[in-house]
Amino acid sequence: MDVEAWVEAGLYDPEAPEAEERLALLDYLTERGASISQMVEAHQLGGLPSVAGDLVFGPGSVTLSVQEMSARSGVPEDRVRRVLLSVGVPLGADTEVPEGFLDLLAAFEQAVSLMGEDAILAFSRVLGAAATNIAEAAVALFFSELGPGTEGEGATELARAQVAELATMAFANVPDVLSNVLRIQFDRVTRRAAQARGWTAPTDGGNGLDPEHGEVVALGFVDLVGSTAWAETLNLRDQSLALARFESASWSIALLSGGRVIKMIGDEVFFAAPSVDAACRIAGAICRVATDDEILPPARGAVGYGLVVPRDGDYFGPLVNLISRLVKVAKPNGVVVTEAAAARLEPDRWTLRECDTQPLRGIEHVVRVLEVSPSDPR
Repeated sequence: MDVEAWVEAGLYDPEAPEAEERLALLDYLTERGASISQMVEAHQLGGLPSVAGDLVFGPGSVTLSVQEMSARSGVPEDRVRRVLLSVGVPLGADTEVPEGFLDLLAAFEQAVSLMGEDAILAFSRVLGAAATNIAEAAVALFFSELGPGTEGEGATELARAQVAELATMAFANVPDVLSNVLRIQFDRVTRRAAQARGWTAPTDGGNGLDPEHGEVVALGFVDLVGSTAWAETLNLRDQSLALARFESASWSIALLSGGRVIKMIGDEVFFAAPSVDAACRIAGAICRVATDDEILPPARGAVGYGLVVPRDGDYFGPLVNLISRLVKVAKPNGVVVTEAAAARLEPDRWTLRECDTQPLRGIEHVVRVLEVSPSDPR
């Protein structure tokens, strides 16, 4: 216990009202290997207890500059910079990255030889975005449930340090969990893609494959009606919790129907489905979730079917733009479909009703729109 060093560094004041509490924290952190400089830096940022979480991963690994990375890997410096930016590492004059990034460069070069630099840089951006979202979500979860002002934050600085330590230990399991989840999803998506775009499929667009490498799919949008005005009636926490319920239910509904949520766009769900029937079921079920929720406003949906271009886990093309506009045509708790989608529905399971033609922003041609509902409400 080096009390004098702590006093000199400005970490400890024996005359302070909470001196005993601070002493317990400093002793705890020091026993776990925290340095004076590490604690001073965290203290200046107002987060001394968080050092306990930083210590979970042990001492920092060897780091390399861009120039050193280039020299050791044989990859030109400008390409090293492009790779680092693509995975979300901001570059400055003194930027250094862990030595393990040499493996990233080796994998990048191998992939480039197979598929080209532009394609692999695009894929690297997907990886970087996913990693950033996971890290952001983990930190946001901690602060919302265990951070300052929450019931779980801990009554003393030492208790808060122990909470940070336990939370970081839990996060340390994420890479292994993610690896297993990724393998499962890769197998699932590979099978779906093989069915939709396999080399043995005909190339006339009738079986999901198009000569221009597009994919014929069923897509849907569901959004919350009047969400801007609705949000103004709630505090931020209640709004966040309600949207979290909406997102969670949408995710499960799509997955259990054989589809997937492509992304959430504010209060809107964009999803893909294995068939138009499944897409209509998903849209209807998500709308019912909003109706049954005591806080959420009603929802409405739109479903389309046709050719799109898959890229970076997303879909692009005129059909996506059309459906995103079309969802505004649907009534609250209702679902509309395009003419092409309606033609793919099982007639004995669905009732279709022609909607009045309405102008759609950004869509120059007249679009035939039909309201769809299950023939059996059950």
